[in-house]
Amino acid sequence: MTPEELDDLLCQYGAQLRAWPVEHQRAVTALLWASPQARERVREMRRLEAMIADGAPELEPPPGMLERVERTLMGAALKDWKPPAPASARGASASVFFGSSGAAPAQPASSAAANSDTDQIPPARGRRQVPEPHRD
Repeated sequence: MTPEELDDLLCQYGAQLRAWPVEHQRAVTALLWASPQARERVREMRRLEAMIADGAPELEPPPGMLERVERTLMGAALKDWKPPAPASARGASASVFFGSSGAAPAQPASSAAANSDTDQIPPARGRRQVPEPHRD
């Protein structure tokens, strides 16, 4: 393992070497035994992780930065936005589905009985059908 590979793995997995994938642990252990610079890099990463864990000081953004970020995000969100169609266009498309009155046709009385809860519902795919008990 090279020092550059060690740096990459430290950035990827952190300084807790036991948490690294097993295939990297042997190579890093051999490098740490042989290289004081590698040991120093691991110590540096541990210090950095400790500083992050302790929390960074509260920093205020530069003046105007939040407004610039908001404008950028809003611009990106609205880039592909199209306004809704006018009401007259919506009415025309509704007439295709519901007829010229704009209201859905009433359900005939005969089909109401066909949609009642007493009808047998076909079983879902993949489920085993349980036969009903015989009634005399």
